[in-house]
Amino acid sequence: MSPGLLVAALLAEPGLCGPVVPESSPDPAAAAPYMEVAEAEQAAGDRDTALVAWREVLRREPRNARALAALESLCRQTPSFQPEPAEDTSAREDEAAASLLSGLSLFERGEDEAAAAAFQEALLAPELVDTASFFLGVLALREGRASEAGSFFDAAAASSDAGLARRAEALRLQAAREGRVALSVRLGSEYDSNVDLAPDGTRRQGGSADGVGTGLAELRLRPWGQRGPYARVSGSYRGHLRLRGFDLGGAGGALGWAHLGPALQLTAEYGFDFLALGGTPYLLTHRLQVAARAPVGPVVLDGSWAVRREDFQDAVYADYAGWRSTARLDAEWSPVESLTLSAGWYGAYLRTYELALGYLEHGPRVEVRLRPRPGLRFVAEAGYTLRGYQNFDNPLGARREDGYFDAGALVEWDVAASWSLQASVGWRGASSNVAELSYGRFVGGLGLVWSRGLY
Repeated sequence: MSPGLLVAALLAEPGLCGPVVPESSPDPAAAAPYMEVAEAEQAAGDRDTALVAWREVLRREPRNARALAALESLCRQTPSFQPEPAEDTSAREDEAAASLLSGLSLFERGEDEAAAAAFQEALLAPELVDTASFFLGVLALREGRASEAGSFFDAAAASSDAGLARRAEALRLQAAREGRVALSVRLGSEYDSNVDLAPDGTRRQGGSADGVGTGLAELRLRPWGQRGPYARVSGSYRGHLRLRGFDLGGAGGALGWAHLGPALQLTAEYGFDFLALGGTPYLLTHRLQVAARAPVGPVVLDGSWAVRREDFQDAVYADYAGWRSTARLDAEWSPVESLTLSAGWYGAYLRTYELALGYLEHGPRVEVRLRPRPGLRFVAEAGYTLRGYQNFDNPLGARREDGYFDAGALVEWDVAASWSLQASVGWRGASSNVAELSYGRFVGGLGLVWSRGLY
């Protein structure tokens, strides 16, 4: 359930201190005259008239901060007469509803500290505990307080609102695996129909199939939660059953900064990786990446740009050393909460020491993400890339032009709080104006993942 839907659910109760039903479209100009009346009546001490005027402001401008603050303040004032017990209960419920409404507005503006205080006040009303707990959990998760977030999501997951309970259950699983310090370990196996590929994905003569065992461990540090600086270190290994010369071991790390605003999300990151092939040094890389994500109308735009310096240590691949730049832009749309559709464009530019190996490539991609229930995720993607090499390749007697169709799918099932099973398949169909460089490659695998927040 989105914050907008939660606000709509609150707008069913009447009363001067109850939630306000907004008009179909905001109109700040129409709200201005009511604001003048509200301020004058509040200054004159006419509480009820001021409340009516402030409510009219919010009907026309639901996010007006002055009106929200005034409504909350006036609804906390004690009337001059002594209410009956039942009326006192009603007043407390009105105050809690006003606090929740204020908290939602503050949450959407990214004012987390004030929003948390408002949601804590909303906990005083039993009928609002589920909703307030859910948003308190989201705020705690943002700040890296995963254990506290899990407790709030436990309360929200018991809600009679099926949509809210479903979202709370999904975030409860996420909270168990995140925190200021978190560790992930993955063990798996794969079948690769074409192991012997060059660094640019070109099929080399003698390419063949083999089974692969995989292992990955990653430690993540987020001192201030999902905002601010972060770091991660990782190690990986791919061991082949027969082609041991293609065993690949690696280690790497990254330092970055994340900005998580009410609308715009930004990250900037530096990364370093080292790979060994067949037990000997193979590749050193340095990488800089920036990414941004923001809603634009009914869609969310997600883009990134990265540049990477690649130094191949093995003489066989030395000519591939150089600079690689990549860029991607996707538009995401979620027609329902459990389904996300994405379409976009990808591009890359590789400039190598051996100019005949450098290329420019680009093409469209699509993706479908489905979450039929908490703990079960399905992702499918496909893309087509046109690649034009920049220089004539004398040994091949041609200037290469390639096309690549890539498709893949992943199913992930959370079998326990810290354990997940993964199954994946992938296919690449490569065509080229140099016939012997056309090929097909299938990869399929199973994996077991353990993830847990350590602090």
